Amino acid sequence: MSLMQPNSNMLTSARMVKLFLVVILALLLVGCSSTKISDSWEASNIDEPPAKKILLIAIAKDPVTRRFFEEHFVAEASEKGVEVIPSFKFAPHATDLDEKEEIIKILKESGADGVLIAQLRSIDEKSGYVPNRLSWFPDAGSSALFYDYYFESYRAIHRPGYIGSDSYFRMQLRYFSARSEKMLWAGNTVTKNPRSVVGTIEQIADKTIGELRSADLVQGGGLF
Repeated sequence: MSLMQPNSNMLTSARMVKLFLVVILALLLVGCSSTKISDSWEASNIDEPPAKKILLIAIAKDPVTRRFFEEHFVAEASEKGVEVIPSFKFAPHATDLDEKEEIIKILKESGADGVLIAQLRSIDEKSGYVPNRLSWFPDAGSSALFYDYYFESYRAIHRPGYIGSDSYFRMQLRYFSARSEKMLWAGNTVTKNPRSVVGTIEQIADKTIGELRSADLVQGGGLF
């Protein structure tokens, strides 16, 4: 056999590697796309420069939950080159922010020129029937050996139907100017079947910062 002509085992291995890479890429894309902005609004005729610093206020009565959310949101924003300041550093307890004067005070102390308020809207679960189906694989090549032929020609795999459920984690985010106190942007996020709390927060931060950048409401470097 000529060294320039690969045998069937080599061809089969190459096809399997290619298929494996395609599957891995698909899984990565799905994982990165689990959170999205479901709807958003942007003020018209915004007459002020992009914010250099943003004060993040997560509305949560539990101080641990609030701090956890703000810390991971801030860390993700920092990765994107945007400076976000967590409110818990100035007001560690929810009761520290139950008066207008207290919010004005920490806003001045932070030196922020933008304010982002994050609040959990709901956690929903929807159930439904997933019908049975067949998964098809390509035919084996004519030069395939016995084992390769058996593996690749096992074309139809029956997958029975089942009752499945999806979880939806919904957040609402509102961005205000520290100068005029007006709302400049509003958006709602939805995460389908969140895999981890940290990952969900990071994705929410990524989508939100991306929207604020697109609206030219915040300064920040980086390619992403």
